[in-house]
Amino acid sequence: MTDYQKILTNQKLSTRTKVIATLDQIHHGQSLSTLLDELLNNVDTNDKAFTHELIIGTLRQWWALNRITESLIDNEIADKAVLSALHIGLYQLLYMHTPDYAAINDTVEAIKPLNSHSTGLVNAILRKVANNPDKFSKKVQKNHSLPNYLAKILKQDWADYYALLGQNLRTAAPIFLRVNAKFCTPLEYSKLLNEQHIAHELVNIGVDKHTAIRLTGSVKISDLPKFVDGWVSVQDLHAQVCGEILADVVLPTFIRNVNNGKNINILDACTAPGGKLAHVLELFFTKAFHQLQPNIIALDNDEKRLSRVHANLHRLQLSDLQSDSEQSDKSLQIICGDATNFNTADFNRTDFNDTELNAKPFDVVILDAPCTATGVIRRHPDIGLLKTATDITNTVKLQADILQNLWQNVATNGYLLYITCSLLKIENSEQMQNFLANNPDANLVDFTLDLPNQIKQTIGYQCLPLNEHSGDGFYYALLQKHY
Repeated sequence: MTDYQKILTNQKLSTRTKVIATLDQIHHGQSLSTLLDELLNNVDTNDKAFTHELIIGTLRQWWALNRITESLIDNEIADKAVLSALHIGLYQLLYMHTPDYAAINDTVEAIKPLNSHSTGLVNAILRKVANNPDKFSKKVQKNHSLPNYLAKILKQDWADYYALLGQNLRTAAPIFLRVNAKFCTPLEYSKLLNEQHIAHELVNIGVDKHTAIRLTGSVKISDLPKFVDGWVSVQDLHAQVCGEILADVVLPTFIRNVNNGKNINILDACTAPGGKLAHVLELFFTKAFHQLQPNIIALDNDEKRLSRVHANLHRLQLSDLQSDSEQSDKSLQIICGDATNFNTADFNRTDFNDTELNAKPFDVVILDAPCTATGVIRRHPDIGLLKTATDITNTVKLQADILQNLWQNVATNGYLLYITCSLLKIENSEQMQNFLANNPDANLVDFTLDLPNQIKQTIGYQCLPLNEHSGDGFYYALLQKHY
């Protein structure tokens, strides 16, 4: 058992000590998503809400809090556990309005098991802030809570929206629902929510007014009506745009093209955790596209993340497409593989309904490309600590390699939908510009989005998180291959 696990399971250690140790793990490259459940499982039931607020809030305001610590300390703090202790103390004082004696004394006690030599420093800094709360409250709310390199890029890329982005990226994201078309419509599901007095509103997506649902009140997700039966999923509003582009622009071409028949061959690359894959599968249960017979490969290079795909599809009652292909006009294979070298010619799809599809190119490739995830910082506030400027360069190169490889697997007249959850133009419109310049057989397909926080680019659309009700930061571009 690692020292971190010993800290978590030690019942004598305080909740704050465990939060500090978890923040220290994040500084060493662990993501919050892999740590949070274990942390919450190892604190007292009465402390779970406090723990969740303290770690999420501290991460969300990390760089704003860091400006305070830098202004009050002459030398950089090398021990990240000590820095984390300072930040959770500041967060309690300036955001949670915890009484001074608890925020200061309990935080000082919390750092002792991890670094007993730092208690004087932590005590002095927190008391200095507590003695002048108005001054530091104003300072902590100023501008943004982003690492400097990222703030600089966003200011360059989105000058007109920079101030709004800076403020909104440090807030909690709204919760949106996608209704499973296999079972009901959004309007029908809205009636179920009304019956249980769950506050919500319907939100239109796309020019054809497909509908998502935004929760406007507090509710436990597992308590949503029919959630365990797969009637609904949590998916960000702007993430749902993927399915709407397919429904509005791509899939109708296969309905109209009688020469193509009803089969459609789809690759969903970098599929985990499977939200967009599930949305695509659900589309084929709608009246508009039920006649199409999709053969789908879902590809990801991480077996652990693929287990989440299987779990999600099982809950949504879509996993039978994998095992019951003889009795279904739809089929699905989920495989672990590398999108930088995946080749349809090397993959035998003999268990698909139409064996003639083996080794043929894909009619549709959905590439939810690896990215810096700067568009989802509201949901994953540890991104600001985990990502660096070097990661941007490496990510752009990886995206280009995947794009170039998968494009070779797109059929003539087929489509590639490029998606990221990034705000950075170098990963989005500039990546597409470079790709189009190097691939003359790639044509940009124009489409229209009808969302309040989407911005049409020279190439594609950027969706931005510009207010408390908007979706996350996503980018979309649609390409079609010609001779």
